[in-house]
Amino acid sequence: MLKKMLMILGKSNPASEETELLQFVLDLAVDKVKNYCHIKIIPKELENTVVRIAADLWRTEGYGSEEKPKEVTAVRRGDVSTSFASVSASEAVQSDFLNKYKGELNSFRKLKWQ
Repeated sequence: MLKKMLMILGKSNPASEETELLQFVLDLAVDKVKNYCHIKIIPKELENTVVRIAADLWRTEGYGSEEKPKEVTAVRRGDVSTSFASVSASEAVQSDFLNKYKGELNSFRKLKWQ
């Protein structure tokens, strides 16, 4: 799955530190999917979805860059002015995760007994 993620992110030859960080994000995505679906093993059919989630996590949380992701809060056209505010990464990731992949993940979701 790491090779697929590298291909999606356009990283052909990452440094070893970056590879470790990519693996961490991929593991995080795997954990999120396992927890959401209440499964212990990721089925082959879900691997591409997990890689896409990991790539979205990478981009949204700004891993591999020193800048935090920002959203535009105000735009003024006369004398061009744009204001940015930091996005809460956890809020953005949670909403993207649930909304964007819910349909795909629900097919594999199991009932959890207490």
